[in-house]
Amino acid sequence: METELTQKNGAWVLSVEGDVDLYSAPALHRSWLDHAQRPGSGPLVLDLTGASYLDSSGIGVLMQILADSRDKKIPFRLCGVHGMIGKLLRLSRMDSVLPISGSLEDALKNLKP
Repeated sequence: METELTQKNGAWVLSVEGDVDLYSAPALHRSWLDHAQRPGSGPLVLDLTGASYLDSSGIGVLMQILADSRDKKIPFRLCGVHGMIGKLLRLSRMDSVLPISGSLEDALKNLKP
């Protein structure tokens, strides 16, 4: 898994490429923590468009990022949820808990402080 952090429209976008699984989930969490601890860190969109796989460890890290973002009062949204990743989130009912937007543009519009 690889991540890239870019700024767009006053928010930060963390793009994910590859598998989010038992082995890579800690690296995704570290990427989030690096962002959250940065002075002046702003709203974050986690873009899963390039993600090819998600397992229960990946769901766990998404839930941890959600909890951390609420604690730190950093607006957070997901976008790019597709294919088997979307199906897994629906089957586990995490789609009703995680703040998911249909596109990056929608996510950027729907970020709430």
